[in-house]
Amino acid sequence: MSDPVPHMSGVDRPELDEMLGQVVHQLFAASLDLHTVLGLFSRQQGAGRDRVHAVIDRLDDTIAAIHHAGARLQISLADHAAINQARGVLAERRNISVAAASEVISDHASQHALDVSAVARAVLAGDQLSATSS
Repeated sequence: MSDPVPHMSGVDRPELDEMLGQVVHQLFAASLDLHTVLGLFSRQQGAGRDRVHAVIDRLDDTIAAIHHAGARLQISLADHAAINQARGVLAERRNISVAAASEVISDHASQHALDVSAVARAVLAGDQLSATSS
């Protein structure tokens, strides 16, 4: 029966750490996909290569998660900006305070089962909102 713990097949830890450092450096320097950078390890074989692939896969997943979170943050920031602008626009149109305009937007969204950012964008597009939302 073979040993369940993979051995490094002649690759010592400092050499592996150096290779992983090269992966990260190359990735950020060239804006490459992690799997593209694998060409640096074409000479590597056995458990060392498997370990490098596992680390690269985890890094790839982490980078994808960071990109996804960044995209969600951009959407959230755009929604926040639209809501703030709509508060000001509605306050001006109705000659009410920004706090009262915020309440009008929230109430309208609640009454019509809409997202607050959708109501804000409608206000910015010229929608006067219903008279019952004042």
